[in-house]
Amino acid sequence: MYKHIKPLTSLRGIAALFVVIHHFSYYTLPKTGSTLSAYSDFFKNGYLWVDFFFILSGFIMTHVYVGDFSLKVNSSNYRSYLLSRFARIYPLHIFILSLFVGLEIIKIFLLPTSAFTGKFNLTALFANVFLLQAFDLNCPPLFWCDTYWNEPAWSISVEFVIYCIFPFLLLLLRNSPKNDLLVYSFTLISILLLIAFTRGNLDSIIGIPSIARCGLECVLGIITYKIYYRGNYKKYFNLNLLSIIAITWIIMIMNYYWNYWRTLHDWLVLPAFCLLILAVSVNNNGVISKFLSSRLMLYLGTISYSIYMIHWFIQELLKLFWLYEFHNPFGKGFTEYEALTSLGVFLMIVLLTASLTYRFVEVPARNYLKSTIFAKQ
Repeated sequence: MYKHIKPLTSLRGIAALFVVIHHFSYYTLPKTGSTLSAYSDFFKNGYLWVDFFFILSGFIMTHVYVGDFSLKVNSSNYRSYLLSRFARIYPLHIFILSLFVGLEIIKIFLLPTSAFTGKFNLTALFANVFLLQAFDLNCPPLFWCDTYWNEPAWSISVEFVIYCIFPFLLLLLRNSPKNDLLVYSFTLISILLLIAFTRGNLDSIIGIPSIARCGLECVLGIITYKIYYRGNYKKYFNLNLLSIIAITWIIMIMNYYWNYWRTLHDWLVLPAFCLLILAVSVNNNGVISKFLSSRLMLYLGTISYSIYMIHWFIQELLKLFWLYEFHNPFGKGFTEYEALTSLGVFLMIVLLTASLTYRFVEVPARNYLKSTIFAKQ
């Protein structure tokens, strides 16, 4: 039985909130984004927390499954693992997708706009049902597409692909610790090239190239876990100091939006994410670890998947309601104060809704699938 690393759960919740703020402030109500950016571009760079998720996923899955796949992969343990991953992500995904379908049906009766068109077309719906959003080969060069009904769900599409190959990655990377630094460096360079030769930033790497984005960052997480597991670094570094260095590094990068050096900007934050994960993974009595291990922060991390998956639907519902009720796009004419207040109210709605979907959809559906599917094995 693997040990629960509490601070990482909390970090996942914090990262999910940053993604939510980014999406609301720069997609739903740009007035909020321009207000925030007048002080800092931290939230404008919020899409980079998706890359944090990919690295963290590699770390945590290695922590959970290293005992199963470090020596061999057989049909039995591979099938159990894959079904477990499917039960973890799919039920909530399909539930929220059904809410989007309902929203399109409502459009038919309430608004003079066309339903089931644009990115909400039926072909894209089919792709979303089967987690194939990242595989639309009819897209323009580099596969830039609007095939996502629930925008954040593109990441679980590519992540499930990486789930399928993850056990084999563990086998491949079980080699001598002497090679870990080489593998880590090669992976970082590969990500830099991926960014440079696609669209110049991590935000735009979706579709087929996003599979490489997720896979390479998962490898960073695997190597970070191997360093954590050996624990040699604890002899030479103060963990609280490492946490402070990592947080400072992240803030310094995220605080600015480099237009000219965009490729380098996005790439530089990745090692800081790895360092943060490494630093907080070891239980200690530091202020940061105590904060991340508090009940409130742990609960935020526990419902983080629901937060991440439900917020885009709430945005679309809000825009639809506003257009129907006030006959204007949401936020038109808002003052800065009203825009920031809207963000605060939106966050409270997201947290409340995520609590409900976690309790009444995510957990029951996951447990049901595991009990029924695993019972048949």
